[in-house]
Amino acid sequence: MSNRLFQSPIRCCLPEEEFFLVWDHEIEEMHRYRGFALCFLPNHPSISRLMVALGIECEERLESLVASAEDLGLGEKLRNRSISPELQAELRRQHFFVVDDDIARLTLAQVLVAACNSWQFYRLMLDSCSTHELCVILRKFVLQKDNAYRVLEEVQESLG
Repeated sequence: MSNRLFQSPIRCCLPEEEFFLVWDHEIEEMHRYRGFALCFLPNHPSISRLMVALGIECEERLESLVASAEDLGLGEKLRNRSISPELQAELRRQHFFVVDDDIARLTLAQVLVAACNSWQFYRLMLDSCSTHELCVILRKFVLQKDNAYRVLEEVQESLG
């Protein structure tokens, strides 16, 4: 049997699709961190401030994405892109508050899983990216996501 049968085909997106995938992912990340900031606010204000900072980093990534997309004539399409119905439904859900350290640890575990998934998403996007402009910023995004994960790990360890 040939090894070709076991190789998965390389799939490439159009530049517009790549930018849209990254945009949608980062919008979701931004809203996730904003939600977690609210969750931690009553009893863990320092963790809440960290979540706010991570949300601001998402906003900055979105701005750099639009700036990069401008060169390809896609900036306006990104700015006018609507939030998916699934994300809208998720945003309407009730938020919860972290009321003790046990819930804080569980919630931080969720944040860490999401941060790891985000890092993996950006690694995959970088590995399959066909747009030079996007590759340049994806390298930065991968490093930022890795750093965010490490900071979140340290916060989790500090809770015990």
